[in-house]
Amino acid sequence: MNPSQTTPATSPSASALRIFTRHPRLTIAGLAILGTGMGFRHVSRSYRQNEEAQKKSASNLYVTVDRSGGGI
Repeated sequence: MNPSQTTPATSPSASALRIFTRHPRLTIAGLAILGTGMGFRHVSRSYRQNEEAQKKSASNLYVTVDRSGGGI
């Protein structure tokens, strides 16, 4: 290999991150979708944890929504 013909190597991280600067609308849309999904996941997890905590409570008066007659 001839040292005079070597090409400068670009770092893979710079070329991989270039798509974010070239397409800012796509980046913003992707982050919005990701944030929405993480928000739904957080709410779902908190509902599940609250339901499990109520099931384990000492009063034992917990009835799930699907067995309670629906609500309003």
